[in-house]
Amino acid sequence: MKKDITLLNRDEIIRYLGYKNQEPDEIMLEEIKICEDEFYKVMVPRFHYEVFDLKREGERLMLSDESFEFLGNDIKKHLTGCMKVAFSCATLSEGVDELIDRAQKVDMLMAFIYDAIANAVVEEVRAKAELSVANAYPDYFCNWQYGIGYGDLPLSLQPLFLDRINAKEKIGLTCNDRCLLVPLKSVTGFIGLSKNDHKNNGCNQRSCLTCKTKEQCIYRKNDMEH
Repeated sequence: MKKDITLLNRDEIIRYLGYKNQEPDEIMLEEIKICEDEFYKVMVPRFHYEVFDLKREGERLMLSDESFEFLGNDIKKHLTGCMKVAFSCATLSEGVDELIDRAQKVDMLMAFIYDAIANAVVEEVRAKAELSVANAYPDYFCNWQYGIGYGDLPLSLQPLFLDRINAKEKIGLTCNDRCLLVPLKSVTGFIGLSKNDHKNNGCNQRSCLTCKTKEQCIYRKNDMEH
């Protein structure tokens, strides 16, 4: 995936900085612009996905070859009616992690801005992965990427997920012994593919209204979708 200046979505960056119904002042906007320029120099946005057939046995949900089983009720709800699933991951590179780490030692404001930029950009890359899946499978309805660690989907599935799609070789993405992603500014998850549109089941609506942590989320827009 080539660098793309449009990945630096200013509105989303400002939202991740915690602004709600107000705009940053000119001084803050200049700081954001400086950080964006430095961030663009080091980011290497990449994503990778593989699509598999699903198999159901009673309450169990797994890949058709039984190499991976989905645990928890939330992911099963997310994949209701789906015949296939995309294992999708995205990352911004170790350079981004290093940029944030350096800033934390000398300028916490810049570190805070870099972190907000990273969160916004990785979401843009994730969205591009979702679009890529949808374009590759035009005969299917694709829902959004449900992240490992969301709801009751255990983070402990991370190593098996990464190994199943060879994420280290494909985009340099691994995890540590606590199942945290390396590089840190990365995301992993599952995109369901179905033959019927299941918009009304409440699980593929990418909205604050269906998020279990909506009350604690500092990024939530008032009564609006993420």
